[in-house]
Amino acid sequence: MYFLSRLTLFVCGFSEIAGMKKIFLLILVSFAAFAQTAESYRLKAATHFENGRFKEAASTLTLALKLNPKDAKALRNRAVCYEKMEKFDLSVKDYLELAKLDPSGETLGAIGFDYLVLEKYEESRKYLRSAIALLPKEINFRYNLGLSYQYEKEYDLAINAYDEAIKVAPYHTPSLISKTRCLLRLKKYDVASALVDSFFLAKRFDTEMLLFRGDIKQHFGSIEAALNDFSRALAITPDDLILLNRSADCLEELGLFDEEVAVRKRIITAMITQGETKEYQAISYFSLGIALNNTFLWEEALENYSKSIALDPSSAIFYFYRTMVKAKLKDHAGACEDLKKAQELNPTEAENYESFFADTAEYEEFYAVCFPGV
Repeated sequence: MYFLSRLTLFVCGFSEIAGMKKIFLLILVSFAAFAQTAESYRLKAATHFENGRFKEAASTLTLALKLNPKDAKALRNRAVCYEKMEKFDLSVKDYLELAKLDPSGETLGAIGFDYLVLEKYEESRKYLRSAIALLPKEINFRYNLGLSYQYEKEYDLAINAYDEAIKVAPYHTPSLISKTRCLLRLKKYDVASALVDSFFLAKRFDTEMLLFRGDIKQHFGSIEAALNDFSRALAITPDDLILLNRSADCLEELGLFDEEVAVRKRIITAMITQGETKEYQAISYFSLGIALNNTFLWEEALENYSKSIALDPSSAIFYFYRTMVKAKLKDHAGACEDLKKAQELNPTEAENYESFFADTAEYEEFYAVCFPGV
């Protein structure tokens, strides 16, 4: 009996141990399946990302994070996906969560960048300074710090930040360009000119620096030299609206109206292609109208003034200029209607608008029709 009872205990004990081993084995298998699934999500997300499917990549990484909320790699990758989709409010949340797991300079710098895009400049500077302390040679953190001041129009502070960036990387073009832009905002043309000249003397080239050099020359009255710089830059970036407008302004100042018309027509084409705002389009058609008026192409000028008014019917100056063209085309009734509309929209200039036509000999006939007995 004693032998049987010991045997029974042994057998029962063995069965219990075997059962425990089985449970332990199941736990190991389950954990392996969990790890494999999380990794497979990351791999799938990587494929989506490489093919530009950022939304799908982010959704897949969300599944991975449900399995493991502390998956630092998945958090970082999802933040990058959100940045690609320009959902910076979501990307910064992921980076802030990542900072609890990985408070590295790279993570803090990413938070600073996202806050910069979100126009939360104080928060941006806080994280960028922490990132710089950890990674003092990372030029982009210093550059973004400068941008945070520049966007708030704190140009002197921005220049100080760019100077620190330039100390780390003397040939960092974005910092040199942004510093030059700040100097021009502060109207420090001589300092800006010296910086631009040193850039080109170092046998470096950038179209934006050509733009700045043209702006400086234009400021000092060297219109032809400025036009030359703008034209050189346009040869590289032919659809740049800033360069096109600068060139057109120079041509107008030089009295080269036919050439100005050609450039302003290029502006219209580029403007439509690039989907500019109605306000920008209205001004562009209006400027083309003035150039056409200067070349005596009054019908075409009228057409462009009308387009500007259709886009922005609240501008008195548009109606005033269309008055001139209609008067030249002997549409006196239409011209008078436009003049009265201009006066209605801008009553403070009403008297000046009327005086212009009263005092200009070529509009004598129109004025007599519009203001009989005066």
